[in-house]
Amino acid sequence: MNNTYDNFKITYNFPEASKKDVICIFLFIFICESILGIYFGYFKGIVLNDALSRTANSFYVLFVKPRRFASVGLVWNPLPSVLQLPLVALSKIWRPMVSSEIAGSIITALFAALSCICVYKTFIRLKVSRIYSIILIALYISNPFICFYGSNGMSEMIFFFTIIYTILCLTLWIKEGTANYIIKMAFALAIAFFCRYEAIPFALAVGISVILIIFFCKRERKFIHNNSLKEKYFYAESSMVILYTPLIYSIILWILFNWVISGNPLYFLNSSYSNTAQSQYAVSITSFSYAFKYVLKKCIPFIPLFIGITIVRIKNKRLVKIDFLILVIMVLIMIVFHLLMLLKGNSYGWLRFFSYSLPICFAWIPYELSQISIKHRKLEFSILVVSLLISSILTGTTLSDPNLSTEEHNLIISNESRRVAKYINDELSDQIILTDSFLTSGTIVDVKNINNLIISSNLNFKEAVKNPWKYEIGYILVPDKSGVGKLDAINVAYPNLYQKGEEWCTLVEEFDGYKLFKVNY
Repeated sequence: MNNTYDNFKITYNFPEASKKDVICIFLFIFICESILGIYFGYFKGIVLNDALSRTANSFYVLFVKPRRFASVGLVWNPLPSVLQLPLVALSKIWRPMVSSEIAGSIITALFAALSCICVYKTFIRLKVSRIYSIILIALYISNPFICFYGSNGMSEMIFFFTIIYTILCLTLWIKEGTANYIIKMAFALAIAFFCRYEAIPFALAVGISVILIIFFCKRERKFIHNNSLKEKYFYAESSMVILYTPLIYSIILWILFNWVISGNPLYFLNSSYSNTAQSQYAVSITSFSYAFKYVLKKCIPFIPLFIGITIVRIKNKRLVKIDFLILVIMVLIMIVFHLLMLLKGNSYGWLRFFSYSLPICFAWIPYELSQISIKHRKLEFSILVVSLLISSILTGTTLSDPNLSTEEHNLIISNESRRVAKYINDELSDQIILTDSFLTSGTIVDVKNINNLIISSNLNFKEAVKNPWKYEIGYILVPDKSGVGKLDAINVAYPNLYQKGEEWCTLVEEFDGYKLFKVNY
């Protein structure tokens, strides 16, 4: 394939990855990750709460009347739920697609496979051997953390894909200088924002990286007239406009959605369901030194690959280079962002928040190896292999320790949610039941007659909470008031209901973490 930068008569000749290899790698990863997700969700009944909630949001869009896109929710970034819509539609035929979180597992498996395919194509494009490429990809995808998040329906793997794709485009832009990579990065950052809010600090790191290349990379001098500072400024300015326009548009669009639907443009940031509200129950940080040690412990499993790249740089006397500074900025800015969130009390400090250095460095490997002559890559390749192996061992050890991976050990074994749903299906199939979907999504997606539920996605939910009799509410399902349960809309409206009950209702059934009350008429 020829790629010509016409103004400067620069022609590149790049090899292309075999279609057979691409298809085989994609299918192998996608099928393995999907099977793993189905095994845990369907056969073991084990899912992550946040993953199930994202699938439930997609379910509300299609099955809660009136059907409307706004039911996807305005707190979490909507893309992970939107991508599941075609699969969630199949839950009308087979409910485990939602209740066992299989739809989410298939989507994360898809993006795990796509991530590796993008990296493999870049390996081949930059003339890294096929064997080296496959070995490194196999070590990455078999990392216990990556393997788990490639199958569990969480938003991380979709976000990892946008990170990897952006880094690949950045490194190819560094190598080739063609402007189309800036455009590709721009749209990747916009997509990243609709996955996770960490896209904003990541975009900042990408922008800093682009500016550093423009001002300090020797290759860029050929694109700047007389190498003048003024021309560099104009070049940087135009690049930033291209890089950030789609992202800024996405942010404005999200704010407008929040404003039009909820009346609050910052609903995602300051509502009672927002991460800011939930973070009052987050990990308690007493000092900077404590926060630093906490973050360091969480980062250790994911940092070996960065250390491996650093050793390769030292060996080849390329440590003090602009491109390595870019990698350092990419890794540090994501860690520092969550360190600051901890210090502000706005983070639960989950293990996954400190995992970004692994996909960032993995996407950097093709570029790193391309900087070394083909004859002298064996040692560098070995260093990277050892680094990935060490990371796998450390992540496996960390995931097995509930003190280091609290969220991963707080899996929902969906038997209790299903027990509540079964009771509703068997005993209350013709009754109207009020519940806030904030903490009861696991039950809602298993209820057969969804039309008999009034949940937070219904237009009349707030009024039904204030006046259950007006809407002929028969029963109210309330979650335990401890922790984030205090944010449940029914617990907010009736703070004594869960623990002491109310005169206007009667406790009829108690489950583990839930109580069901009958409304008295």
